[in-house]
Amino acid sequence: MMSRRRFLFGLAGVSCLGLSQEAKAAVGLFEPFTFGYVTDAHLCIGQPDSYKMLQESQLFLQDVVKSLNEKNVDFTIFGGDNVEGPGRDDTNWQLFIDVVQSLNKPWNFVLGESDVSGIAPVDKMRTYGPDWKGKGIESTKSYWSQDPVDGVHIIGLDTSRTNSNTGDFGRAQGEWLKEDLKLHQRRFTIVFSHHPLLPPSPYDSGPPWDDYTVPNGANAREIFATSKYVRLAVNGHVHTSKVQQENNIWYVSSPSLAVYPCAYRLFHVTPEAINVETYQISFPALIKKAKNAFISCALAYKYSSNKPATFAAIAEGTRLDTDVSLPLVPGKPMQALEKKKPQKAKKEKPKKSQPEAKPEPKNETKPKAEEKADTPSTDTEVKASPDLDKKTQEPKAESKTTPKSEIKAEPKIEEKPAAPTSGDSNDK
Repeated sequence: MMSRRRFLFGLAGVSCLGLSQEAKAAVGLFEPFTFGYVTDAHLCIGQPDSYKMLQESQLFLQDVVKSLNEKNVDFTIFGGDNVEGPGRDDTNWQLFIDVVQSLNKPWNFVLGESDVSGIAPVDKMRTYGPDWKGKGIESTKSYWSQDPVDGVHIIGLDTSRTNSNTGDFGRAQGEWLKEDLKLHQRRFTIVFSHHPLLPPSPYDSGPPWDDYTVPNGANAREIFATSKYVRLAVNGHVHTSKVQQENNIWYVSSPSLAVYPCAYRLFHVTPEAINVETYQISFPALIKKAKNAFISCALAYKYSSNKPATFAAIAEGTRLDTDVSLPLVPGKPMQALEKKKPQKAKKEKPKKSQPEAKPEPKNETKPKAEEKADTPSTDTEVKASPDLDKKTQEPKAESKTTPKSEIKAEPKIEEKPAAPTSGDSNDK
């Protein structure tokens, strides 16, 4: 049950927007939250690079896990093609589990065609079912739903088909989706699928591009439209950064981790807007290597045989596809976000003890008798003299007033200053 504090927060969060009662109900009552989205990691061991950076896939995934921990997200979703085939005895999938277990917050995943393809047939539930069960999802199917934070419902669809770039949304899954939406009303709802249910350009323009979409994806979108609580649908697969809207639902296609531009996304969600931020991995030289491989693949030449390099711009997206605020309030436009540059920590200069320890002028006017008493003797055993106990316990301030010539005459009573304080196949 939602706590009173969260309930009041939700009311305050939407009432200040001046929305109609119907619009308020459609937004739902929830506190702001942030989630990470990582797709097409293609993690594997011992396979050569193509336009996918397979040899670097583990390094890339480890880098993103570290970044997500630093950004303290509430949960993370992995969007399919998480591994380049489970591997012999599920070696690749076990490696994936080992890496992402380092996340500090909960995570979940959907399946892509790469996850269920290989030399040997892949049983989805045998390979992946135990990990969903470990997240509290009791299901005999490879699609699921759960509530990661109060007032928020997420749905993981399965559009994967073995050894096929084309996705699928079957009738049984559609009936399940209808029932799930009925059972979880009044909750802000996000849908995740590996394949795009609303294809971005150029994948909406016929052969060969439609080989990478879900032919019956419109069926899923019709079901979404029956619920006023579905406000966001996120996908991977096409290695493209693109934001589109249909029936008040934002459809966000996200870039790949193992394929240029080697990036992942953060979604900051409030009752007012969804802010999307895109981050690349921490290895510029490997990003450059991935770009060169990407613009040399067959799809780049199908996009433009004269200028295949322009295909990279599709993967990158515009500012309104990468760092953007998507309003949940009717009538407000989407706006580009200014990405904050990390501030470099300022280096503190070490303090010089000698100049700072110089006495103020007022200390120079001490009585003569006191000056004489503080004047060091030439006796080498002066430190042990009981007659100087009271005087020598008044430290540096007075000893600094002693002329340099006298200090040289007694080096033993000086104190040393303290040290300054990152192919040819087109299989998506």
